[in-house]
Order: sequence, then C-alpha cells, then structure tokens
Amino acid sequence: MKSLIRITAIVFLFTAFTAAAYAGHPKKTKKEPAAAPETPTVCLEVAGIALDSAEQPINGVSVKLYRENDELEWTEVTSVDYHDHMFSFKLNVNEYYTIEVSKNGYVTRSVAISTMLPPAVSLKQLFHYEFEVQLFKENKAMDDYYLDFPVALVSYNAKSDVFDNNANYTKHIKTKIKEATVANCSMIGKK
Repeated sequence: MKSLIRITAIVFLFTAFTAAAYAGHPKKTKKEPAAAPETPTVCLEVAGIALDSAEQPINGVSVKLYRENDELEWTEVTSVDYHDHMFSFKLNVNEYYTIEVSKNGYVTRSVAISTMLPPAVSLKQLFHYEFEVQLFKENKAMDDYYLDFPVALVSYNAKSDVFDNNANYTKHIKTKIKEATVANCSMIGKK
C-alpha cells in the first residue's frame, strides 16, 4: 500500500510540475505568414496647365506634387514639339495632396486635393480631373495674403460621382485676389 501511495504521489508531483512549467509559456501555434503590406491604390489622375494673363501656356513652369507636405514629384513643363504644356500625376486613394505651380517672376499658385473616398465607391475605375492655373506677374507691392491660399480645393463629389473643385471656395479666392490686384493697381496709379 505504501508503494501505491508513493507512486500516486510521484505521478501527482510530476503532473503538478509539468503543469507549472507549461503555465508560464503560451501555447505554441502554427504562425501565419505576415500579411504583405497593401500597395496603395491609384484612384485619381489629375492633369493641369499653367496659363498667363492672356490665357497662353507658360514655358518653364515648375510643378511639384506634395502628399501631406512631403514632396513626391517634381517636373518642369517646357515648350517642345511633342509636349502640350500639360502636367499630370496619379494620386492614391485616401490621401491629401497639394500641387504647386511656379515660375520665376510669377506668383506661385497651388491646388489642394483630397482623395478621400467613401468605402462604397468602386476603385475599378480611375477618376480624372483637369484644371487650368492662371499665373500672373509678381508684384512686390501687392497684398499677398490671399495669394498663399490654394486656388482650388478638389475632392470627391458623391452626388455626381466625380472629383470636382469647391466652386464657392474658388469663387471667393478669385474675388479676393482680383480685389487685391485692383487695389494694388490703383495704389500704383496714385504714386
């Protein structure tokens, strides 16, 4: 009987020690391979052109694309036989971008673009948006407060299922710029 009690005690202690040893270790399972990072999905192709006050394309324009204030691309638009003065970029879904158009001697202009899309919008199609940016000669005496604002805010319009600019914003900015230009011209005439 003593040997049966000893064997039972040894089995009990062995079981207790084994259970205690495994209690500190998580159960080992087969590891799933790490998911590959998602590649960004292009949802919008934007194309633009820089025009002067006579609505003619401007040569030698510098165009920069920013995503969340980080410069991504830079291009210079020049006049050559096979080039139509247009610039274009492909933009990823659910990001904020700024396109900056500049040339020495002209006021730098920018266009802000949000590619945020509702989840229900299909990404099987590539959206397109084209715009013109009018550059005008720099004038050091001009009040440039509104010149630092983007000339357009572009985002997805769910009603028409397209990317479009905020017409009210653009009208407001253009009015303020025109007021500043007219006020500057009248100030120059009085000197």
